[in-house]
Amino acid sequence: MMATLITDQEFIELWDRFKSPQKIADHLKFNLRAIYVRRRSIEARHGIVLQADQTAIKIEHDRIRSIMDINGYVVVFSDAHFQPGDVSPAFEALLTVIKKVKPKAVIANGDILDAGSISKFGPTDWTPQTSLKDELEAVQFFMDNIAKACKGFGTILHRTIGNHDLRFDRKLAGSVPEYRGIAGTSLKDHLPEWMTSWSVMVNDVCMIKHRFQHSGIHSGYNSVLKSGISTCNGHTHLLEVKGWGDYRGRRYGISTGMLADPNNISFRYLEDNPVPWCSGFAVLKFEDNILLPPELCEVIEGQPYFRGERVST
Repeated sequence: MMATLITDQEFIELWDRFKSPQKIADHLKFNLRAIYVRRRSIEARHGIVLQADQTAIKIEHDRIRSIMDINGYVVVFSDAHFQPGDVSPAFEALLTVIKKVKPKAVIANGDILDAGSISKFGPTDWTPQTSLKDELEAVQFFMDNIAKACKGFGTILHRTIGNHDLRFDRKLAGSVPEYRGIAGTSLKDHLPEWMTSWSVMVNDVCMIKHRFQHSGIHSGYNSVLKSGISTCNGHTHLLEVKGWGDYRGRRYGISTGMLADPNNISFRYLEDNPVPWCSGFAVLKFEDNILLPPELCEVIEGQPYFRGERVST
């Protein structure tokens, strides 16, 4: 039985029964990617959200903000800048930690794509740039491997939009606006397993988005101070947790570092200058609508460490 051969109502009934893309794919004996594509098309046509099992999620304001209600782990990584054949130690550790903590959600918090070839900035020198096609295939490969690591956990796969990711849509929207709405012209079309929004609010206590209004070395502090809740941001490539407390209680400004290796070819523009960047990612745990002290997986001298131990990959 193929996913394309059943009606929308039949698919919705299957979703209500299984509440799992993988279980529906197994039931229909069809490709998992096709189930995600069909799910997205039904949600768009009917204005509904087909929720994953045991974790509530809804989209508000035309996918500007996603709302999650979660008790358990959420793994957040950012700034992967995926390149063909470039497997960073942080990426390998990410797969291991996912299998260890069995997260309720994995959030790719922006800049999975670098898109240097379509940047407004010209090339630095004569070094050949990776083509957009090759980069996109690398993004699909690595994101598919993350999805496979989550298999069987009922994990929500979600992606926030980074400024580098935006280059993909912006280039076409600015050059050939007549292609609006045609499949393949948006980055999200190439990653159907991953839900997409600008931000994710978890339990009304933590805002996850690629970049806040503040950047620089004090971005984590300024974000948590001025937002009034815990924040989790990428963009700066800093990996740290800034604790803050006031009359409303304890909260955190989390910077999720970079999944990419700082020596990635995407960062040639640094001209061999020192930077405070750090490769790694964040692991958040929510319990009774409280964000517990965040944990970081950090790459030190090329080796990833989590909870005081080297991550075996």
